[in-house]
Amino acid sequence: MTQRPKWFPGYTVAVASTAAFIATAPGQTFIISQLNTPLREAFGINELTLNTAYTVATVLAAFPLVYIGAMTDRLGPRRMLAIVAGLFALSCLFMSAAMGPISVFVGFFLLRFLGQGALALVSQHAVAMWFHRRLGSVHGVKQVIVFGVWILFPQGALLLIEGVGWRWTYALFALLVSATVIPLSLWLVRDRPEDMGLRMDNDAPAPPREHAPTTSPDPGADAMEHDDTPPTLFEPAFTLKQSLRTRAYWVLAAAFFLPPLIGTAFLFDIQPILALRGLDKAAAAITVSAWTATMCLMAVPAGMLVDRVKASTLVALGMGSIAASAVALMLAHNLPLAMLALGLFAVGQSLVSNCAVTTTARYFGRAHHGAIRSSLTRIGVIGTGLGPIFTGLSVHFTQGYAASMILFVTMCAPVVAASFFLRAPDRPTE
Repeated sequence: MTQRPKWFPGYTVAVASTAAFIATAPGQTFIISQLNTPLREAFGINELTLNTAYTVATVLAAFPLVYIGAMTDRLGPRRMLAIVAGLFALSCLFMSAAMGPISVFVGFFLLRFLGQGALALVSQHAVAMWFHRRLGSVHGVKQVIVFGVWILFPQGALLLIEGVGWRWTYALFALLVSATVIPLSLWLVRDRPEDMGLRMDNDAPAPPREHAPTTSPDPGADAMEHDDTPPTLFEPAFTLKQSLRTRAYWVLAAAFFLPPLIGTAFLFDIQPILALRGLDKAAAAITVSAWTATMCLMAVPAGMLVDRVKASTLVALGMGSIAASAVALMLAHNLPLAMLALGLFAVGQSLVSNCAVTTTARYFGRAHHGAIRSSLTRIGVIGTGLGPIFTGLSVHFTQGYAASMILFVTMCAPVVAASFFLRAPDRPTE
């Protein structure tokens, strides 16, 4: 092992990863939702049909993600970031050329698979290769930057759509993605610290084996926290098959699944939800910005909590806040209450997502992280696809959204209960 460098390359990897995650915006629901009204008007699509198309496309987009994870394990995040970014840029171009409901459906599939799914997955995988003990804090700083930049994206996208049209808006997105993410990936990203003779977290060379520490993979589980002691030399190395046999995997799967389901329902239908309260598209964009702003403010505190508090506690608190947000949105009759509802959701989402992302790497190790993480990301993407169908059915059969909000609150309860059983699994024995 070489001596620790003055500048740890893991931080440049985090910079490129952050830029890549920002660039997933055209494939995220909070931007695609700005197309809700324009697409329905352009192609004569009713709300339930558009929601169903988005649901089916997103669910289908989840299944190829396991191959993205496996390819990332094989090729490394550096090459995969550049490849996926190029394909995502082409997807934005395809969406800009959509000519009817079928091509809109295909566009939804490509945007969700390559943007919200694959590009986000590979960018987070890259950081997990370089950090262990500090992963929560690094992820928190990354989230601050991402959501800080995203605060103005809903209004910016709305202005572009109203100014040059949704087609030129997505053509511009294609140019921006390809011009930023591809060069940054090739320039700044390196696959693993060991390739450069370094250790995770920029730790000093390992002590002799007989003196190796044995810290828990859950930083909140013991008192040996936040010193400069390197993580255990016996790092977990679960395969996907082994992780599927653990209780922790399925609790984390629930944490990956439900918040995206509820959040996508909120964001995709925020325009029609608020229209029933007499609020316009500009108010909807401001409400979405309240979500991104709160995510920005919560990112560092959530990341620090993940490094200090038990994962089970954070998941329970986060899911409780998400349940409260559904109640608040159901009762919201003006802009401040709508912003409060999305803010409560952001608090819960920040706690749960930060915890789930870092805990996955800590509990199961890096050896097969791409495959394990992609399987969980696939579950999360399926959740994002199912959310709008609940709100679509609610408005179709009840002419309102209260039924779907009550259902969302009910769905949170078993995840809160399951979170108390979240513990680091025993090391695999085969």
